[in-house]
Amino acid sequence: MHIAPILPPNPMDELEKNKKLAEQKLGGKELYKLQKKQKEQAKEKEKRRGKLSEAPKKIGRWTLYVFIGVGVIGGIGWFAATRPSLPPTTDVNHSEASPSAHIVTQPIPDVVQRHMLEHADGRGKPGIIIQYNCNDFECEPDLIKNLTELVKRYPDNVYLAPNSYDGEIILTKLGKRKILDGFDEQAITDFIE
Repeated sequence: MHIAPILPPNPMDELEKNKKLAEQKLGGKELYKLQKKQKEQAKEKEKRRGKLSEAPKKIGRWTLYVFIGVGVIGGIGWFAATRPSLPPTTDVNHSEASPSAHIVTQPIPDVVQRHMLEHADGRGKPGIIIQYNCNDFECEPDLIKNLTELVKRYPDNVYLAPNSYDGEIILTKLGKRKILDGFDEQAITDFIE
């Protein structure tokens, strides 16, 4: 005995069969509604297929947007991380405070530096700040002594302090900055005067 496999009905055959039945049993108005419904179903099916075919394009586009966004954010982070740390050269957002002396052994906060750039000791002419970083740079043995002696010649408006900025010696005054790789008395004097 041979048993034939049971196959699912072919959707096209089913549609034809339904159409023939509908033509036989339905009147004009009912037939019109049935045909309209079938057309709407076919359009909806086509619409779903279109959406499915568009999905890879949308995914690709959004993936590109995500990569661009990550790249921009990463670039900003990289720039912030690699940007040199330098002292201020403007008096914007300053604090009405001054350091305890013209030669100090502790770093001067940026807000105080801004005030000193505006006017030394809170009055008088604009200040000039000489800062050194011997923690991150290999300084000459007598660097601090030489800088101290030089600053003592200008008691009114020149300050000396250590810092952690990206420069061995950094000179700042309102609107200007100069970075030196070692003690250069002439360059420092020219900057002050």
